[in-house]
Amino acid sequence: MGEKVQIMHPECVSLGNGCDIAQNVVFAPLKEHHGKKYPSRIIVGDGVHFGPFDRIASMEEVRIDDNVLFAAFVHVTDHSHQYQDINTPVTMQGVFSKGPVHIKEGAWLAFGCHILSGVTIGKHSVVAANAVVTKDVPDYTVVAGNPARVISHYNFDTQRWEK
Repeated sequence: MGEKVQIMHPECVSLGNGCDIAQNVVFAPLKEHHGKKYPSRIIVGDGVHFGPFDRIASMEEVRIDDNVLFAAFVHVTDHSHQYQDINTPVTMQGVFSKGPVHIKEGAWLAFGCHILSGVTIGKHSVVAANAVVTKDVPDYTVVAGNPARVISHYNFDTQRWEK
């Protein structure tokens, strides 16, 4: 575990065996916000590597399967702030979620990407640098862009990555 790793509410965070956590990684389960309680959980499988300055936040659940690779500055969250009431500061309006986040086995999340609520990242998929993922990513797929879109997938018949 690197220096300055923060695990807020460690009772809500489960780390598997053989995880490698670089410096300044933050695990931020949200248990309560303005008096409202949340069932926040962050569940990490075995052999997961977190890069420097990654941030994993949950109010429901973020599940990361075995052998997932995180580059630096990756942001994963299952919630965001409400903002609809223009007469109330955003910080006072509460939070909402579109659902849990699930990152399946063997995925690679490249530098600076963002995984937003309600998203599943497929098995052995790749999220390109700086991508913003707002929808599910199928297994064996590469996504890039903002919002992220499929740029290639693995074809098991030809045994190649194809555009």
